[in-house]
Amino acid sequence: MTQADVYEITRQDTYPGAYPSGWYHVLDADALRPGDVRELRALGKHLVAFRGRESGVVSVLDAHCLHQGANLAGGDVQGDCIRCPFHNWSFAGDGCLRSIPGLDKVPRARLRSYPVREHYGMLWMYHDVTGEVAEPPYEPPALPDIDDGTLRPRGTYAPRDARMHICEFIENSVDFQHFAHLHSELTIPWTQIKIPGFGVHYEPGWELDPELEHVAYFLTYAYLVFRGRHYRKSGASVRVTLLGPGSTVWFRFTLPELGDIVMFQTHLPTAPLNQRVRFRWYADRRIPRPLVWYVVGHWISQWRADVEIWENKIMRPRPVLVSLDGPVHKMRRWVKQFYEPAPAA
Repeated sequence: MTQADVYEITRQDTYPGAYPSGWYHVLDADALRPGDVRELRALGKHLVAFRGRESGVVSVLDAHCLHQGANLAGGDVQGDCIRCPFHNWSFAGDGCLRSIPGLDKVPRARLRSYPVREHYGMLWMYHDVTGEVAEPPYEPPALPDIDDGTLRPRGTYAPRDARMHICEFIENSVDFQHFAHLHSELTIPWTQIKIPGFGVHYEPGWELDPELEHVAYFLTYAYLVFRGRHYRKSGASVRVTLLGPGSTVWFRFTLPELGDIVMFQTHLPTAPLNQRVRFRWYADRRIPRPLVWYVVGHWISQWRADVEIWENKIMRPRPVLVSLDGPVHKMRRWVKQFYEPAPAA
């Protein structure tokens, strides 16, 4: 074991569980055509995803066959079932054993299956910390202005994995102090190159949804500063919806007189301190593409600055806080629900 390995283990020990309950973007929808099979290693699990040839429905199961433990990801899809490559045992999308070659009557047996939802070009899977929840307690987002075509797809981005714990994004949302220190200088979109004389001023806030216990919001108004002069009318309001443990979040950038840009940012833990991060955005047709590129690229630049910090920090269970800090304790009480088993009904 190298010194770097020891350091990562030390970091990991400061954080809560690596795989909290929530909806996770496991694949893009177009990655699975009818009959396709994909292996997934994430959330501390070995999974197989496949799309039925007849129904077109995507299913996700534990990857290893109940018979001799073969990896179903090496199998194929027949109808709406996945067939084991070892002995051709066949499993339906709900995990139930459907057929065994040479047998008319098969045992009652079932692989664990996971709730899956498909929309906005993404496949979401619900993961529960106990592995015992049959029905998800809430659903992935439904955004009417995407559903009705007001906002149209404008792009996707797949950066390198981030060596961080999933909780860091939500922790960051209540860290009001860091905006003035880490994000106050304007950069060329998509880069870390600073633009001399220009800055950004943020007015952040954080609140819980009054009705949906699994939703919180980060709110801010951001505008340009040039050589110390504040240009408030240059700004835009940003509302970030935090769904569950931060596995799925979406930004709504409201540009006066032009419309909205909605950007999804998803986190999938492939290891305790490793996140596969994906971005996907939609915009009002009235917003020029260069402006969409600028707004999204500005956030990506700020996110990259955060990643450099997240990849080298630990979590303080009892941080020393001051009056300038955001509602850290309130946030931690709220997010704790996703790291613990759900209460009995």
